[in-house]
Amino acid sequence: MARLLISSLRRHCSGRTLGTNAVTSNPGKGESLRNSMGDRATWDNFYSSHSLGDTSHFDWFFGYNFLRGFLLSMIGDVAPKGDEGPPLHILDVGCGTSDLGFCLFRDSPIPVTVSCIDRCEPAVLAMRERLDKGHPVIPQHPGSRLEYIQGDATDLHMFPSASISLVLDKGTSDALLRSGKTEAYSMVKEAFRVLHPYGKLVQLTDEDPDARLDFLEKAGVGSAVALQELGERDGILYYAYIVTPTPQSS
Repeated sequence: MARLLISSLRRHCSGRTLGTNAVTSNPGKGESLRNSMGDRATWDNFYSSHSLGDTSHFDWFFGYNFLRGFLLSMIGDVAPKGDEGPPLHILDVGCGTSDLGFCLFRDSPIPVTVSCIDRCEPAVLAMRERLDKGHPVIPQHPGSRLEYIQGDATDLHMFPSASISLVLDKGTSDALLRSGKTEAYSMVKEAFRVLHPYGKLVQLTDEDPDARLDFLEKAGVGSAVALQELGERDGILYYAYIVTPTPQSS
């Protein structure tokens, strides 16, 4: 699918409510979470209600297979040329129990360090247990590694500035926008702080360009944004907003 380069973020807001209006592939879970998903207690309760031995993944919007080709292409775009240097560092913010980071660790043909962060302790413990006690997963590259960290995407103090090549945000900003814009703005600011100058912030969402570009502009993003349509799922069109750091947004 073609990628449209948007050189200006000056767009009129369509009036759509900021944040997702999508359902998940499991409508029963999605409906119960939709209106309170900006509240961390909601997610603590949700993940606590599932056994740590449950090996299933819960993904908002869609799972890894829906965008496998797109994500592997993004890794290739931000990877330094040549085989030298440390593994590419990927950060999945608000990971929950998604299969996104897990599968990127498994499938990346180049060495990657995938750090998955979530402020929900039950989700992080569940994923760590799956790594420790589930079926062994052998990454395609022996130099790759995977870690799950309890932490806040709005305060990434555990990561030095300019240390990350790719920040993935699949629905996390949408959830934060449900409880107000301040935390969502803070998350974008922190993502840009930790990104390398050649790195990318990728927001995966069902939010249409008018609303999302307005949000990114107000969040302080000063560069061009590459917009890619990812396709439809259950009648809903999904997008990837790909943002590169600039001096204005750092």
